[in-house]
Amino acid sequence: MVNLRPVMPTLLLGLGLVAGSAFAADAPLLTLADAIEMAKAQNYQLQNADLQIDVVEEQKKAVEAKQYPQLSAHVHGLQNFVDNEYTFEKGSLGTVGGSPVPSSNVSIDTTNGFTTRYSLTATQPLVGLYEIGLNVDKLKTQKEIARQQSRQTEQSVTLQVKQLYYQILSDESAIAATKSSVQFNEELVKILKDNVAQKTELEYQLLNGEAQLASARHQLLTQQNDLLTTKQQLNALLGRDISTPFRVTPANAKPALTFDAEQAADQAIEKRPETQEARLQVKAAETEVDIQKSGYLPEVNLVASYGRVNNTNLLPDESLYVGFIAKWDFFTWGADESNVTGSRIALRQAQNSLRDNEDQIRAQVSQSIRNLEVARALVPVTEMAKKAAEEELRVSFNQYKAKTILLSDLLNAQAQLQQANDNYHQALLGVWNASAALEQALGDE
Repeated sequence: MVNLRPVMPTLLLGLGLVAGSAFAADAPLLTLADAIEMAKAQNYQLQNADLQIDVVEEQKKAVEAKQYPQLSAHVHGLQNFVDNEYTFEKGSLGTVGGSPVPSSNVSIDTTNGFTTRYSLTATQPLVGLYEIGLNVDKLKTQKEIARQQSRQTEQSVTLQVKQLYYQILSDESAIAATKSSVQFNEELVKILKDNVAQKTELEYQLLNGEAQLASARHQLLTQQNDLLTTKQQLNALLGRDISTPFRVTPANAKPALTFDAEQAADQAIEKRPETQEARLQVKAAETEVDIQKSGYLPEVNLVASYGRVNNTNLLPDESLYVGFIAKWDFFTWGADESNVTGSRIALRQAQNSLRDNEDQIRAQVSQSIRNLEVARALVPVTEMAKKAAEEELRVSFNQYKAKTILLSDLLNAQAQLQQANDNYHQALLGVWNASAALEQALGDE
């Protein structure tokens, strides 16, 4: 008769929720809190999001620089290949003291050769300072938008870290259970081989036992492969080499399960970076309307310029002036009006997006709370099913000893316990993931 008593306690213990690591016990311990902090410091997505803030800051500095005098230098080099002659007729410049100027016709030839002209000009915008200031304000808003986008990325990465960490905990517990199942089947196959040799069991019963063992070993291989993949994904998320060894712990990894449903939506709207970004987009659109309105204003600049010309006798060789230059495009065929109208339409779009964002967040929070409640309700169901499967295996074992059931019935009971245990693990994982998703929906950092 098959004696399974030595392996039964091991099997039932292994098929429960095992807290310890399935392997790599000597690897460095990585807590969930440490993983989150490491991701915040080293994750490449987060680094890019933070760099975008710096990009907008540099753009703002570039626009701010336009408030100050703009210095420009111009150099012209001309080679005159044709001798031109300019004639000033007698009296063409008027009279002085009754005498014509010039007193007779005067002809002046241009200088044949290479002529250079260079100038240095300083231009200070005056009316344009208003538009420049508006553009600076808009870029300040864009910088805050980049900050909120960085917060969104951080919350998304945090959620991914939690999900992968919980998955590793679940995988390791499942692996420990499968190892116990493999051990159970190995012992069973040894006993069946002896019994077949003694002709107390039939050959097909041994084949069934070996098939069950092969299935358990394949399941273990699959689970170990999935665990390795998940660990590599977590390492990549933490911004380090994917082969870095580590072990996890359920200590301080259990999620919070208590939330105030009445205040949840309002809390989320105030804390979620998506809402803050949508509000900032409205502010940026309002500033853009003012920027487009500034197109109606004339362009007025204070200008100072010094110029010099070499190798010419026709014109003065030096010039120096300070003055104002004004330009006003008072008729643009409706372009200015279209620009303002377009910016106002964009403002309405931003306002609609803000309202839609708030509605979406309320719906998401409500759904996340319901998902958590459903996930929590499933845990006791699967726990009871697991206990029932454990008891069924115990009873089946005793019945098999009493020769009242077949070996296949015993193996069936073992398979049902494995499935019940897997369902229990998935239910716990569902609670963890649902809680993590709700924490993100609420905008928790």
